[in-house]
Amino acid sequence: MTNILIISVAFITLLLLGVPVAFALGVPCIGYLLLVPGLPVTVVAQNIMRHMLSFTLISMPGFLFVGRMMNTSGITDRLFKFAIAMVGRFRGGLAMANALASMMFAAMSGTAIGDAGGLGLVEMNMMKEAGYEDDVAAGITAASSILGPIIPPSAAMVLLASICELPVTMLFYGGMGPGILLCLAMMLLIAVRAHFTTRGKRWPKTVVPWKQALMTIPQAIPALFTFVIILGSILSGLCTATEAAVVAAWYSIILGFCYKKATWKLIWKTLEETVAACGVFMLIVSIATFLAWIFTRENLTSYLANFLTVYSAGNQQFLMLVCVAVFLILGCFLDTSAAVLLLAPIIIPVVKSVGIDPCYFGVIMVIALMIGIITPPFGICLFVVSEVGNVPVRKTTAEAVKYIPAMVLVVILCIFFPQIISWLPSLLM
Repeated sequence: MTNILIISVAFITLLLLGVPVAFALGVPCIGYLLLVPGLPVTVVAQNIMRHMLSFTLISMPGFLFVGRMMNTSGITDRLFKFAIAMVGRFRGGLAMANALASMMFAAMSGTAIGDAGGLGLVEMNMMKEAGYEDDVAAGITAASSILGPIIPPSAAMVLLASICELPVTMLFYGGMGPGILLCLAMMLLIAVRAHFTTRGKRWPKTVVPWKQALMTIPQAIPALFTFVIILGSILSGLCTATEAAVVAAWYSIILGFCYKKATWKLIWKTLEETVAACGVFMLIVSIATFLAWIFTRENLTSYLANFLTVYSAGNQQFLMLVCVAVFLILGCFLDTSAAVLLLAPIIIPVVKSVGIDPCYFGVIMVIALMIGIITPPFGICLFVVSEVGNVPVRKTTAEAVKYIPAMVLVVILCIFFPQIISWLPSLLM
């Protein structure tokens, strides 16, 4: 355990010093080679490439490209207008439309950053023009962005499936129930604030005439059909998740040309952005895989399993609550993908050993880590939204944290009522 302690302290120290996650993970791994003389260097290469060659992992660039292509094709404007037509007539309706549009866009982007940086700018501008305060617009945008990695397709779930060899379709289906519930919880909280707080009573209504509202439906259907393509092709058995990502990518390109927004130059730029984003992911994947091998070699999983089994006294729900508390804390400091890659190889074998379904636990894990990215002091989405919307981080944070209790309540409900996650996988699989 001494080696594990040294590696953990080194990693946390480097992280607090502001060293990028990839290097904060990599330097302790190199140090381990010095701590254990005689360890073949070939072991490093083998472990680094083991998950890089995962067929499931190939789907992640496809889903990221779809989200970016939908942004550049003007799909985000159509989705937000459709959401406004549905709920804008209520007080605080534009804020509700923000959450609803984020849920719909999540079916294409797969990432919180993609939602916050793409659709988020459209949402915040329209809310400000309608009379909402800057911090209110930024806060709900940051809070709703966490739906990206929960509603399928989810980049975090793809990573989790590839590194822990779990069925990605089960994770996708499992994320549907909690994702919809989170969106409804946000909208309900917005409605309560709009009717029972002094500030909320000043929020405007955005009434769209029924004739105009009906016209937004055919505009939104082609974009929403992306979700049907992805999950429909997987469910029917026509495609794997990876093949569905490729089909959705081609569909987004065709849609861009149909809307006369896409050009070959724009597509090339979108590809460059996708490759740059995936390069960071893949680097972290490779290093985290080797770190997971180190923890396995040092028998950390067995120690942790024994400790948690004794500590929880066989109570699975208590064990889940402890894990969620840890995920919420770590999510404040780590990017979701980095946290999944670091924690999943350690904790998933542990929960398996105590009889918890790893796919069910994986969904809970992703949700808890996602809540962490809007939790101060280091929630990454807070900084992204503040930068995009030109709003001070302090104001964005003060508004975004108001939605965290509702999100945590959804997580607790998922723990005590596992059917929220398991009903759809059980029905479809």
